[in-house]
Amino acid sequence: MADGERRDPYVGFNYTMEIDGVAVAGFTTITGLTMETAVTEYFDGDSVNTTVKKIPGITNYSNVTCKRGISEGIDLYEWCASINDQSREVERKTITISLLDDAGAPRKTYTLYEAWPCKYTTSDLDSSSSDLTMEEVEFVIEKLEIAD
Repeated sequence: MADGERRDPYVGFNYTMEIDGVAVAGFTTITGLTMETAVTEYFDGDSVNTTVKKIPGITNYSNVTCKRGISEGIDLYEWCASINDQSREVERKTITISLLDDAGAPRKTYTLYEAWPCKYTTSDLDSSSSDLTMEEVEFVIEKLEIAD
């Protein structure tokens, strides 16, 4: 670093999440922030060149899974249930996940575009367990952008 200032990596547990600008109760786990571009191979037919050329193909974004303890409110469930309402279009939203520094200021932002829930799950209800009851929502996304 040219300026001599120490820059430690951010910790993975210090983040916030908003859906269409509205803060959502804390998720304990967010997984699937993945982008993958397919590789397209071709041979250009040049008799001198006997190697396969590789170019970028279609970029695909993985589904993002968010898990949290169940508390009051059923907003996420209602959004999931609305997907089955054939009388209207799928309600797509923008999800913003902000990774925070030690002072609580946003330092890196993950923006998930055209998101909609494709799966909703709750943990098993077990009277012999003292584990928290969890809910898990899986979102389909069409684009992921990362900004500092």
